[in-house]
Amino acid sequence: MTLKQKGQAAGLFGAVAVFSALFTWFFIAGRFADPYVWVQLALGVAGLTFYVATNLDTLGRSVAGRGTFYGIVSGVSAVVVIAALAGLNYIAVKKPRTWDLTKDKIYTLSDQTTSTLRNLKSDVQVLAFYGSTDPEFSELDQRLKQYKAVTDKLKVEFLDPPRHVREVKEYNISQGGPRVIVKAGPKETRAKDVTEESLTNAIAEVTRGSAKKIYFSRGHGEHAIADASERGMKLWVDGLKSEGFQVDEIELAANKEMPKDMQTLVIAGPVAALSEGEAKLVQDWAGKGGKLVALIDPGVHSGLEKAFAAFGAKVGNDEVIDTESQQPQVAIAQDYADHPITAPRNSPFALAGIFPLARSVSKAEPAPSGWTVVELARTGSRAWGETDAIKDDGKVEYTPGKDLKGPVPLAIAATHGTGDNESRVVIFGNSNFAANGFYRLSGNRDLAMNSVSWAAHEEAKISIRPRSRQANHLFLTAEQKHTMTLMAFDVLPFSLLFAGLLVWQTRKSR
Repeated sequence: MTLKQKGQAAGLFGAVAVFSALFTWFFIAGRFADPYVWVQLALGVAGLTFYVATNLDTLGRSVAGRGTFYGIVSGVSAVVVIAALAGLNYIAVKKPRTWDLTKDKIYTLSDQTTSTLRNLKSDVQVLAFYGSTDPEFSELDQRLKQYKAVTDKLKVEFLDPPRHVREVKEYNISQGGPRVIVKAGPKETRAKDVTEESLTNAIAEVTRGSAKKIYFSRGHGEHAIADASERGMKLWVDGLKSEGFQVDEIELAANKEMPKDMQTLVIAGPVAALSEGEAKLVQDWAGKGGKLVALIDPGVHSGLEKAFAAFGAKVGNDEVIDTESQQPQVAIAQDYADHPITAPRNSPFALAGIFPLARSVSKAEPAPSGWTVVELARTGSRAWGETDAIKDDGKVEYTPGKDLKGPVPLAIAATHGTGDNESRVVIFGNSNFAANGFYRLSGNRDLAMNSVSWAAHEEAKISIRPRSRQANHLFLTAEQKHTMTLMAFDVLPFSLLFAGLLVWQTRKSR
């Protein structure tokens, strides 16, 4: 390679380096004093100087030649393209739009969050004690921006703890404790972490009215509300508490009438029958404006059969076999009615309900006078309600005219009356779907939570809640982020540009 050719290569390198420096200045570093900008400019000027020194005699001929004309055209075209890209970038900044392509939709707000934010009647203040260098800052900032895009009632302020010592002491903020304060009027609470579920629950807590009380029956082998084992209902109860409900237990046999503060009664998986007196108490109370949620497993005589019939429900003496499921004795709810409990499930992110060992619960024909009954969920058409006892070998077969042909209804919702005195009853042919062992599977949590919310006249809380989302996070320092940005948007693309120009120049000189 001759000296002139080396000078031409240096000139190409210098031009690319200068352009790269300008790009870094305006789009990456944002300041002229950045060391990388200075280094690029110095190298660019050095390369251009070397080119001029080695090709001075040919510059005059080049300027007057045909190549100059094509060079000008190319330069103008490049300017037009850059201007178009800058215009698109400006539009994207002024009117941003995003698409969530992640598997678990970790950047899409849940129905519950959207409903909570849209129903805000007054301002809610969020104080986040996080600095820009905290690992959780980026996630929290992005999430709160999503919240603010839904409502203008949310006022957000970030406070960097080292710079706001007085506020840190005032709110007793610690490094390992909750650092997001949510305030609405005189009410104040803290989000336990920066997840969507915690933030939304904190906002709901400071904006809701008086809490309604949910009673779980006990004394008949029901699932225990404090039991953290797979059979217990602790997860469901914790979810109810997080949405503002008060939860307690009641022994029906010890009461002649229902407590005055009882908003909803939940009978979750009794294994022994309620006495005649207990069943009458439940039937009379629910029939006169009470709210009942009953979860009755197959093979169990609950003592409530007469009451269920009075509400317009037929609880089948069968066990659902679902051949579309990986385990036939685990019924999968695939079809949902147009009802407030299941309406959110019509969204694109609807999840099937999973009912291990279920019985059919259908609408009685004809329905009792004044009662309106809706079958909430059904299996696929290949399932059936098996009326014979399941053999030890597990082999079952559909018997026409005897077994209940699919799709098999798994739950009903019934109403009677209007207004605050409206009776509301929800009956599921399975209780395990709401127990700890299955509560988090698919859509089970939403079905359990929405059933209580609807029965308690808390329709605003009916939604598809934020799922436990799993996302892989890469935490980088500011310097590491800057270096990665330079490599991705400057060094690599401009190196390829220089390589391409060098090949072009080499071929041209031959």
